[in-house]
Amino acid sequence: MTKNADKVNYGIIKYQSINIGDEIQSIAQMRFLPRVDYSFYRERLSKHTPPKHTKLIMNAWWTHSPKYFVPDKNIEPLLISMHFCPPARKELMNKKTREFLIKHGPVGCRDKNTEKYLLENGIPAYYSGCLTLTLEKNPKIKRGDFILTVDLPEYIQREIESRTSRPVYHISRLLSPAFSAEQRLEIAKLMLHLYHKAHCIISPRLHVANPALAFDTPFLFFNTIDKNEIATSRYQGAESYYNIVNERDFFANKKIYDFENPPQNPKEHLKVKEELIKKCSDFTGYNNTASLLNENIEPLAEFIKLLKYSPAVNKKSAYFLPPHILFTIFLKKFLLRKEKYDFDY
Repeated sequence: MTKNADKVNYGIIKYQSINIGDEIQSIAQMRFLPRVDYSFYRERLSKHTPPKHTKLIMNAWWTHSPKYFVPDKNIEPLLISMHFCPPARKELMNKKTREFLIKHGPVGCRDKNTEKYLLENGIPAYYSGCLTLTLEKNPKIKRGDFILTVDLPEYIQREIESRTSRPVYHISRLLSPAFSAEQRLEIAKLMLHLYHKAHCIISPRLHVANPALAFDTPFLFFNTIDKNEIATSRYQGAESYYNIVNERDFFANKKIYDFENPPQNPKEHLKVKEELIKKCSDFTGYNNTASLLNENIEPLAEFIKLLKYSPAVNKKSAYFLPPHILFTIFLKKFLLRKEKYDFDY
């Protein structure tokens, strides 16, 4: 533990989104914290006033609520692994935010697009990569025989099933926002356990891809025909980290990917990972190299227990579902909640 840990508070970012990938960002922060004293909602960051000096790693997707972005003066930020979403950029570039970013910069950017935007607006910035690359694997978690797909259309899932004799599990990173912040962290750890244990993973999602790299789980970045994810701004700078297949090529060539003996992941991210570890551990004075994942659990069984945890949660349809069904629940349930911000997906 850092020598002056008792003189400082430590915080993490929490969410009320329908994307459990957000909590995976928070778990990545926790590696570098001797303890967690406060949790700060991303979309109301400036509304939180900790009573004393608090260190906060600000790796996140920013933001649906730009006017609440700049934190209280008692919060010392580490600006790293940040993505500024295009719809919020104009509002973010006000005098207060610019002064904050310049004062605490240079800004570490999760993607090259954010870096380019900040530099063009006179804000010192550099490409840092995503903090989820620093997640620690648990050597006691043994590789399973199942293949995992995350957020793929059903017709692609069926095609994958036809090309392997292994069991194929299909899940989504979307969930009901009815869970508490503590439950969301628990769910995120269970998701990470599945990513760690899988024989291989196929997905177009960033916070599936990077944990897979961190855990050495063979990963295939799947570009669906309707949305070229790897070309979007959120991935610029990380294209070389993944084995990638485009949907047209996948259906044209049944041997394009060997699901029985999947290729190992590229290693281009390792230098970025080490630099992230150094930046964050220098900031907090702490670096926990032990995994935060418990090997003595069965993640699917724990999911079932958690989903039955509370009748109040069950009544709000808190299940992992296909995106089109979950979106319907979102419209009916989430928009009626008192705190209806922070619905990044």
